[in-house]
Amino acid sequence: MNDQDLFVQRFLDGELTPEERAEFLQAVDADPGLRRRWLNLELVTAEAARLPRIVPSAAFLSRVKAQTAPVTPGLWNRLCALFTMPRTLEWNLAGAMAAACLVLVAVAGLIQFGPERIVEVPVAAPPVQTASFNSTLEPTVFVRLVLLQPDARSVSVAGDFNGWNPAKTKLERTDGGMWTVTLPLKPGRYEYMFVIDGKQWIADPLAAEGTGDGFGSQNAVLDVEI
Repeated sequence: MNDQDLFVQRFLDGELTPEERAEFLQAVDADPGLRRRWLNLELVTAEAARLPRIVPSAAFLSRVKAQTAPVTPGLWNRLCALFTMPRTLEWNLAGAMAAACLVLVAVAGLIQFGPERIVEVPVAAPPVQTASFNSTLEPTVFVRLVLLQPDARSVSVAGDFNGWNPAKTKLERTDGGMWTVTLPLKPGRYEYMFVIDGKQWIADPLAAEGTGDGFGSQNAVLDVEI
């Protein structure tokens, strides 16, 4: 993260002083690249806040506990551990004979009660699920428009993307008199203007490009790219 990205992150987190906020807005107005990074980071923050939090179910927790519970060793493992565990013993002839008899009895019991054969049961592999994506769908780009109008009572935007109808797209007011809206747009070139209090039409002062509207005014131009 470079100094500009850190500056944008501090602005989004509300950590800038009033002087630093004014300096940041001036830098955004002068640098289209910085403005694009700012809008992208603000969009990511807004979308991340809408993500649902996944809570594991009680059945899932029960299965996890069952699979992680300690396994009790079987009879064969306990017998192997009994005879293979290293010990320090004091041997004499009577003790050796008694141990040999114990081993013979244990082996005879295993032969008598042990399984006659081992049956291997094949386990079918779970079906493989594949996800398919339709590559023919045209991508959508989320674009955030921002306007600083502390004295405005309402702000909307009209442009090629909504049939130049300001009633369709309203901006929301945030702290400091900032008005914002996020638009899902297809890649392309759009002309638009802000409408203040339903009657005053102005071009976006942060737009990187403008063009004449044929009536003596300038429309803001927005180039949406992937």
